[in-house]
Order: sequence, then structure tokens, then C-alpha cells
Amino acid sequence: MKLYLHTPELEAELNKIYKEAFHSAVELFVVTAYLTDWDSSLELNKRCKNFRLIVGKDFGITRKEACKKVMKWLPSNRKSQFLVADEISGFHPKAAFWKSIDNNYYSIIGSSNLTKAAFDSNYEANIYSEISEKEYINAKDWVKEIEKYSVVMSEAWLERYKEGINSPKKGNSRGKKHLSAVIKLKLPVPKGAKAQVLRRRKQLKSYEKYKNKLVNLFRRCVSRQITSEEFYEELPNIWGYEFNNRLQGSGWERKGKGSNFRELSQSFLNIYDAPRSDRDDVVAEEIDRLKNIKVVTRKAFLSEMLCLAFPSEYPVLNKPISDYLKDIAFSAPRGASEGSKYIDLAKKLRFSLLQNKKHPAKNLAELDTVIWLAYK
Repeated sequence: MKLYLHTPELEAELNKIYKEAFHSAVELFVVTAYLTDWDSSLELNKRCKNFRLIVGKDFGITRKEACKKVMKWLPSNRKSQFLVADEISGFHPKAAFWKSIDNNYYSIIGSSNLTKAAFDSNYEANIYSEISEKEYINAKDWVKEIEKYSVVMSEAWLERYKEGINSPKKGNSRGKKHLSAVIKLKLPVPKGAKAQVLRRRKQLKSYEKYKNKLVNLFRRCVSRQITSEEFYEELPNIWGYEFNNRLQGSGWERKGKGSNFRELSQSFLNIYDAPRSDRDDVVAEEIDRLKNIKVVTRKAFLSEMLCLAFPSEYPVLNKPISDYLKDIAFSAPRGASEGSKYIDLAKKLRFSLLQNKKHPAKNLAELDTVIWLAYK
């Protein structure tokens, strides 16, 4: 453990540690109460599998220009990894946790936000330390819990966010005016929504009966026990309207018949077998990979398979969902990759259910059918 005590007269040694963390990390999680500037010279290790930067918005201290710098700095496939703790009031952590290339674990915890002043003119106290794997996993789980109450930082979010003019006054910490969420996502509740949700629950229950057979079909295709064509031919024997475990209407079959189901099966299994804490990143990576190799079934079919397997985590990609997003005018970050856009959508819909606890839908699969009813 090493203690870093900074004054305006001292060289900012902490900045060197941050740069080394970004350079060497294969996993990196940074949480900061607010963001007023960003060092675009930071280089994130290309082999970094898991990255999160989560900032707070309390009192309007976070600066829009700093957020725009980060969004410009991030490559397209990482646009969904920069978040704002929109549903959290009293977001005050200043910490970084990372796993290095050589499988060691580290943390920086202290008074410094990721601001220019923290490395320059402020008086700051921070501790840099190697930590155990168990402590690192606890920290990673803690960040993932914060992520539930966060949304992806985007131009659409910044348009609604109001910067504070002055520093917060003492005693303002409970002020609702300052601490309420910037984004309020209203969900449709069309006539017949409850009945539609009950039908979807029956579909999900039916899916569970055939789940093992479906997963086994993917595994057989990956292991070359069956061809891509045979996968397509066998699929209707365990998944379809007659089994009440298919969510969307017909349509993808015509375009998707000649798809590479071996590659799609590999992506599905990479996602299915991934740890929960890493799954969002694996989903984004696999969707981008399938796009690069032009697997056309990566949208309608794969998203339905993900929604069935993980109904609380991933939505179905369809036109009603697209129409709903247009209505709420809350688009993904500009320049985001296809995988990043899908994770952005998933996080928005998870967040919407968090804000609408009395809504008939209790997961994304149920929400999908309600939105379909409202926008069909």
C-alpha cells in the first residue's frame, strides 16, 4: 500500500498511476462522483475485456464538455461502457479497480475525482494498493450493482442534463431539485397489457420445457455434429408457435435460411456460458463479430434467443421497440457499434422497469409484448 498526498506544489504522481492502470489493465472499473475534465491522452489496453467508467450527476457538477471528450475518446465498440449514475442520489465514490495483464489486482481509493484539479491544484489524499482477488471480485460486484441504476452516457442524455452554475451549498444534499434522475422513462400501458403479459409468461414457461434441447442444438452445431443447414432444419422441431415458445412473428426465416448458424451458435454459447458480470460485454463483442462476418440472423433471431434465455437482461430487436425509442427520443451514443447499441437498448429498458415498478411487465421479455401491443 502507498499513500499519495498531493498539494499544488507537488508533481501529480497519482496521474502516473492512473495512466499505468489504463495501459496495463485487462479489466478496469472507474467510479467518480463527478467529471469536470478528461485526459484524452490516456490509452486503454486493447486487450481490456471489461471496462466501465461511471460518473455522478449530483448538483450539476459534472461538465458536459468533459463527457463529450470521453465519448469522442471511446472507440465505437466501447460506447456503452461509459455510464452516468442517473438514478442514484448521493453518488460520492472516487475509486478505480483493475486487473493487470499479469493477473494481479489493484485499487486507488481516495479524495480525487477524475478532474484536472485533482491532479494539479487541489489538496488530495489517496491510497494505491494491491488487493486480493476476493477483494477485487467484491469491488467488481459493487460496480455492477451501481450499473443497474445507471444509463449509458449519450448526446441525448446530455441534452436533458443541466449543469450547475455554482458549487452546492451546505445542507443541499437532500434537495430533490438537484438529485432527481435526469431521464424519466415513461412506459406505455395499452389496453389489454395485463392479459398480454400473462400470455408472455406462458410462452416463457413453455420455453423452459425446451430450453435444454435448444441449447444442445447450438452445442451440436458448434461441435460439427450437425451442419448449419441441419441446424435450420431441426430448429422448428423444438421452437415455434406450436410449442408456444416463439415470441416474434414470422419473417426472418426467408432471409436467414442461408445464414451461418455455426458462427451464430458459437456466439450464442459464448454469451450463454459467460459469467453474469461479464455477459453484457460478451454480447456486444459477439454481435459486432457477427456483423463483421455478415451473419444476417444476428438481429431478430439471436436477440430472441437471448431474450428467451435471459428475459430480465436482453430485449428482442423489432420495429415496435424501435418506434418506442423514437417516441422517447433517447438514442444511443453517436458512432456506437451495433453491439454497443444493443447493450445501450438493454440498459435503457432495464432502467425503465426500475423507474416504473408498478408497470405490469416485470422483465424485458414481458415489456417487449406490452410495447408490441402499443406500437404494433
